[in-house]
Amino acid sequence: MRGAAQTDTTRQDQKSGSGVAAWWRVPLALLVLCFVSACTITPGINDDAPLTREEEARIGAAAHAEIVSQFGGTYDDPRITGYLSTLMGRLATSSGEQASDYRVTVLDSQVVNAFASPGGYIYVTRGLLALANDEAELASVMAHELGHLTANHSTKRQIEAARVSLLSGVLASLSGSPYLSQALGLGAATHVAGYSREQEFEADTLGIATAADVGYEPFAAASFLTSLQSHFQLQGELTGEPSDSVDAGLFSTHPSTPQRIERARDAAYRSGDAAAGYMRNRDFYFDTIEGLPYGDNPRHGVIDNRTFSHPVLRLQFEVPEEFSLINRNDVVLAQGPDDAVIIFDGSELVAGVSLREHLVEHWGEGLDLRNVRTFQVNGMNAVGAETLHRGVGHELVVIQHGDKVVYRFLFITRPVVSAVYEKPFRETIESFRRLSEREAAAIQPMRVRIVEVGARDTVASLARRMSVSDNHERRFRILNGLLETDELQPGQRVKLVAE
Repeated sequence: MRGAAQTDTTRQDQKSGSGVAAWWRVPLALLVLCFVSACTITPGINDDAPLTREEEARIGAAAHAEIVSQFGGTYDDPRITGYLSTLMGRLATSSGEQASDYRVTVLDSQVVNAFASPGGYIYVTRGLLALANDEAELASVMAHELGHLTANHSTKRQIEAARVSLLSGVLASLSGSPYLSQALGLGAATHVAGYSREQEFEADTLGIATAADVGYEPFAAASFLTSLQSHFQLQGELTGEPSDSVDAGLFSTHPSTPQRIERARDAAYRSGDAAAGYMRNRDFYFDTIEGLPYGDNPRHGVIDNRTFSHPVLRLQFEVPEEFSLINRNDVVLAQGPDDAVIIFDGSELVAGVSLREHLVEHWGEGLDLRNVRTFQVNGMNAVGAETLHRGVGHELVVIQHGDKVVYRFLFITRPVVSAVYEKPFRETIESFRRLSEREAAAIQPMRVRIVEVGARDTVASLARRMSVSDNHERRFRILNGLLETDELQPGQRVKLVAE
């Protein structure tokens, strides 16, 4: 959650007059081709009329700023960006393209993803860089995106629903609330509609062949997809969703990761001589990503188990047990049992508007609010109210954090279980507090650290050194592309997550 969103969201409230839903600013529909999830194209493109280079450049340039904004900005480390640009140039040249026609951007996001948009724009998140285990795996991902662009997939299938996001597919059905669906639609690149299975397989095949032509191990694509599958499985378990929902199984036209792994292996066998001396460049890759930030960027807020802290905005709160926190661009979400959801965001308190007026006349405008009350939260003024909207129970709470800044909790439950969550939700509100300067300064990013396996080191001993809140050994194996039966060898270099 970024602090800069506060002013914009309240202004949108007052202009639209659409009530609680108004804090969500629906982003521009984008044409985005994704490696991890399914891929999208822009509405209004004629399937039978390929885009000109000028049209592609215009669409890509228009989408670029929105993509960067929705993913929390760019990660501007010249060492990393220069490395990716050089790699992209080699792949493009191998495909018979001009290296100068492609632009690689590293997004400052922990989400594992890569995607492309027209005009040669290719995006890689630092979350994906952390998951990859060598240069060949990264090359397979970037070559996949290049394959989408060179095969003109963006003009071959028109989108049917431009704003159906990955998270909305997992969570939107929880409450039947239109503004929850909009909240879950954050992130322009996750507004997806599936390309056909064959187009995705084609991009995989083209990518494997391109990377192999440059000299990279063809089986690197399958090994990365295997790590990706393990990553999705863990994420699915942590969010209470089956892995095929968190994975590409959300998209009826998009192949699941196991299918892609199998096809990638077949393509690798066809890509050349297994004894040709293909490279993986693991050590060089590890040297390049040493110190890469891992997980949340503190400037956007960090999640530690059930606690959300924002050192820049100087705030912290804790959600109930069994709730999973998700930190998005302008909002923090928490999903719990029984379809219970918490939505947290920030806004600006306009001069002359009281806290009560902000809740009743702006944020909750048009809703039948009841039990409107004022109270204190750790020395801060607060106003709360309740409503039943479209058969779903909602509690709205606004807390004044400064002269012009307010923070808002929206609690959503099914009426039959609302009594069960009355106390946990109250405790979440009571946990909201200001961070001291010292506490805020102490929140530092975790980073990828490269270590050499010692003679006595094991998976278990190294996993205990991981600065993560849960699943230490499993996260260590996923991060390093290790299967359950894989053992470590002395002298082997591996990744840890540490401060």
